[in-house]
Amino acid sequence: MASEVSVSPDALRDDLEGAFERLSAKGDLVWVAAGKQRFLLVNEPEAVSEVLVRKAEVLVKPRSQAIDTGPPRPELIDATIDVASLRRATTAGLAARDADVAGAVAAETAAWGDEVELMPALRRIAIRIAVEGAFASSLDVAAEARLHEVLRWMDDAPRVLPASRLSRYALRRGAMHQYLAEIAAQLVANAEPGGELEALQAVPDAARLPLAGELLLGAVGPLTQTAGWLLVRFADDEAQLRAEWPATTRTEAFVREVTRLHPTNPRITRAAIADTSVAGEPVPAHTRVVLNVNAISRDPRYYDEPERLLPERWLDGRPHKFAYLSFGVGERRCVGEAFALSALTALLPALAANRSFRFPPLQETRRGRRQLAEELRVLVSVC
Repeated sequence: MASEVSVSPDALRDDLEGAFERLSAKGDLVWVAAGKQRFLLVNEPEAVSEVLVRKAEVLVKPRSQAIDTGPPRPELIDATIDVASLRRATTAGLAARDADVAGAVAAETAAWGDEVELMPALRRIAIRIAVEGAFASSLDVAAEARLHEVLRWMDDAPRVLPASRLSRYALRRGAMHQYLAEIAAQLVANAEPGGELEALQAVPDAARLPLAGELLLGAVGPLTQTAGWLLVRFADDEAQLRAEWPATTRTEAFVREVTRLHPTNPRITRAAIADTSVAGEPVPAHTRVVLNVNAISRDPRYYDEPERLLPERWLDGRPHKFAYLSFGVGERRCVGEAFALSALTALLPALAANRSFRFPPLQETRRGRRQLAEELRVLVSVC
């Protein structure tokens, strides 16, 4: 039987990560009342396959992964896009990323001095890797500057939505999606054969540009976020990583382990479109089910010393099929998983093979995407 907890929306907004960490100690399944919502929080891996795989048709991906404290509402199901076919097409078109990554890193680092504002620099690299590498396209200077603006706003978007559907955030979000549509139009218009945008040819015209924009955000934002954490955690395994380069078997394991400890999205939300159940717990229609990714990925029942960074966990395969959710599982898992792993595995040696990075006391974002703060400056030296 799931436990019952009440949490104020203000408490969630003030310290969402801390609140979810405390809620993970309440049991494997926890009903959480917050504002006008009552959602089921899942803190263990055994229910993951039920939520994301076996009941994917009734537990659907909602409009937003943010924690909604407003009144429950029906979810709209987009049946115009065959997600499985899109994933197969993007994976089939995945080219080697090493040259794309090396070019993006060289173009950015040529202007570096002894001190660098890390996150803006990593975002510029990630934009070039995604636009020129993954999508075989280009953006003009104005569109790239506007993309920076959209990404910064999206990074800072609230993780807890207010009860009111009419808010300053909602109005600003509409403007940002309009900007993104304009960027996506240029991205699609400039695309050459051979990039992942070819996978959108079968998508209906009305959905093509919104999906291209979503794929662009889904590539650049997480790539920037995770690249920052890779450099922060590099010192934990530096000697063994450098020893294997240019081979990257351990580097890929390192990337997996860093994404386990620093997932792009520490929560995965699904919405019930009909009455159902999770692990025997009745879940009424219009109810949210939230997978607590941090708790699941650090469950001591499946990971020895779960707080330690140990790339060795991944050298002999996946530790547990449903205890690693950094890219999700099932048909609705991240379509860019293969791209992200390939790009990040190539990015780390491109950045760190001949450089060392010295970090001040870490500053992290307090809102939006959990990553290094935008103003964080690091010392860089050639080695």
